[in-house]
Order: sequence, then structure tokens, then C-alpha cells
Amino acid sequence: MSALPRGRRPADAALLDLLVDELCELDRVRLVGISGGEPFLERRALDRVTARLAAAGKQLVLYTSGNWGRDDGTAPGWTAAVLARASCVVLSTDRYHAERVPDARYVAALRAAASAGSWIAVQVIDRREETDRAERLLAGALGPSWPDRAEIRPTPMLARGRAARPRPERPGQPDQPGQPDQPEQADQPEQAERPLRPGSGRSFGACGLARSPVVRFDGRVTACCNEDVVTGHGPAALRAAVRGRGELREVFAAFDNDRYLAAVARAGPGALTGLPRYRGLGERPFPDVCSLCWALLGLGADRDPAVQAIGLVTR
Repeated sequence: MSALPRGRRPADAALLDLLVDELCELDRVRLVGISGGEPFLERRALDRVTARLAAAGKQLVLYTSGNWGRDDGTAPGWTAAVLARASCVVLSTDRYHAERVPDARYVAALRAAASAGSWIAVQVIDRREETDRAERLLAGALGPSWPDRAEIRPTPMLARGRAARPRPERPGQPDQPGQPDQPEQADQPEQAERPLRPGSGRSFGACGLARSPVVRFDGRVTACCNEDVVTGHGPAALRAAVRGRGELREVFAAFDNDRYLAAVARAGPGALTGLPRYRGLGERPFPDVCSLCWALLGLGADRDPAVQAIGLVTR
């Protein structure tokens, strides 16, 4: 779900219900994270989905900017039940979000999550000024004992999604599974925020998120959390589409049994550059592990018997 009012919304309630039903029935799924955009923009859908997942015994993590908090320090009453169902609420804040979410609203969201009994993880860009600001906000919201109810998670910025260079607009192209999203130009941070610290291909270790599926409200399922893949870009091997009952289980099983993904998740894409066919990638600079993964897929690594053997051994 987009963070912008004009962005994509769950239009097919039946499909959303089917996806939630499938997640509830999958025993292997113990924890479900709900993100966006901004999931709190979808009051009815969020309330319904979290209630059903919680009733099925799933642990829930909610990812939000806190923009639903109010300037007077309160939060909408309906959010209390939703927050109480979550084991953890991840409240992201940084200079980009702060321009759109005043501190008063963010502090109100922090207090609402704490009152509901959820553990709070404040996610910030891994910079000293960002962590200092997060500490001030937490202390203002929860007092000096805030570490008893919250933590700060500094995260390196990945040049994907909003953090990447703006793509040119392509008006009139629908956002369907397998097709790129329309770029949301108003939701782009300034380019100075983009990380530019490339490492050589061989320097990248295992990617623990290579087999952490993301299920989108419109039935697009991706093998990892890369925002570009989630929005329809990048290698087709990393995504699938679900339209009917039982298909989500099949997609999850296919990702579980994918030996390329197993190799990336366990040995790491950097290790794969030790194979003669990909040695050139080991010397090249890449801005992030995702870029190296895509380059390997572009050379057919997912069909390479040597890579599949590594995936089989490391599963």
C-alpha cells in the first residue's frame, strides 16, 4: 500500500482475503510483518487483516511512519486494538519522514504503541544525527526509562525504491503483477541521501533475506524484500503472481526449494563470484548486495549446475 493518498490501494477485497487465509493456514509462517507505504492509511483492511492473523496465532510486526498520530498528542481510537495485536511496532523516522510527520504526531504514535503493550523499534538511517534525534523523541515520549520499552535500530540506506534516482514517468501504464509501478515523484527524497559506498562483488556475504517472501495485496509475491522487486522491477526469477487458492503455498514451496536462493542466503553472492564463470563480478564494484544478485541472475546463475550444487549443500 502506498504512503501517498493518490497511490495504489487494495481494490480486490476477495483476493486480499484469500491471501490472508493462505497465510493463516501455513504452519511454516510464524511471523508476519505488515508494511507499505503506510498500512495505517487502510483502516478497515488493517483492522480485519491483523485480527485474522492474530486469531491464527501469528506474531505480527507493524511498520509505520506514525503519521496517524495527532498533533494534540493522541491517536485515533481504532488504532489501539490494531497495536495491541502486534508483538512489535517499527516506527521509522529520518529527515525525509520528519518533513511529512511532525514530531508531535510521531511522539503520539510512540505513546500509543507503548500503551498497547507493543515493543517499539525505532528504525533510523545509520547516522549519528539520526540516532541522536531518535533518542530525544523516545525520551520525550516515554521518559528516561524508554530503553525498557523500545530500541533504536540504525539501518544502512539501500539505494532502492524512494532512495534510488527518480525514474521518468510513464503515464497510462497500469500497475499489475509483473509490471512496474508508476513512480511516485512526490515521494522521492533528495539524491544527496543516496548511499554511494560500493564494494567489490566478492566482498558481499550471505543475504539472510533472500528467502523472506513478501506478499503484496494484489497477489505479487517476491522472494526477498527488495523494494524494486516488490514494485515489479528487476529479475522475474525473484517474483511470482498469486490469483487462486493454493497458489501461495506453491509459490512459497518453490522459493524454499530454489537452490539459487539457498546459495545466496547461505553462502552469499560474493562466494558465488569464486566460480570461474562469475569471477569478473568479484572484481567489479557494486553499490549493494542486491545489484550483485541481479548481475548473477543476468548471467543465468539460477540455472547453473555449480550454483545449484552449492545451494543443495548449503540448504
